[in-house]
Amino acid sequence: MQTQNRAVQNNWKMRDFITLAIFNVLMIIVMTMVDMFARPLHFLAVGGITALVNGPVYMVMSNKIGKRGVLFFTALLTGLYLLAFGFVYFLITLAVVGVLCELIMWGKDTYKHPLRNAIGYGIFYVGYSLCGAVPFVFFREQYLAILSQSYPPSELDNMVYYFSTPSMVLSMCAISLTGAFAGCFLGNTLLKKHVKKAKLV
Repeated sequence: MQTQNRAVQNNWKMRDFITLAIFNVLMIIVMTMVDMFARPLHFLAVGGITALVNGPVYMVMSNKIGKRGVLFFTALLTGLYLLAFGFVYFLITLAVVGVLCELIMWGKDTYKHPLRNAIGYGIFYVGYSLCGAVPFVFFREQYLAILSQSYPPSELDNMVYYFSTPSMVLSMCAISLTGAFAGCFLGNTLLKKHVKKAKLV
């Protein structure tokens, strides 16, 4: 009986998918804007800034839906968006990260638990930062050939340095994780002070 109740609780409805789509569009817009303006300044900061700004948006979305699959579908939608620009490796990376996030979030009402939610969200943005690094490990030559068609040599050299140097990759992941936790903290504060009081969640 308990298993049946949990299955009902985790059954996605149309309004859940609509909520997921709307909030993910907002997060992808933020991701695109930050990438556009922050990346020329410093590669290291992109993931952390994006995670920080999107944190409150994610916290409202995840609490509003509150069902397993939120991070997996978010990772998949982000990957599909990046696939539209020809980055098939990013989709593969994010799909794997999405599965890992759901394993971390396994359990009852974890998407309504601030710390567990922050951990899952943090892993998602670590995965986002690894999107540029993973192809250098497994598909270096093919990936370089794709990048050389879209980026000038100077920018390509920067990408190779940041995404194939272990210390830089670790720094990006750490900054993304820090930004994610800070964003979730802000989001949780927003939930308590405003969103829940307004009965929007």
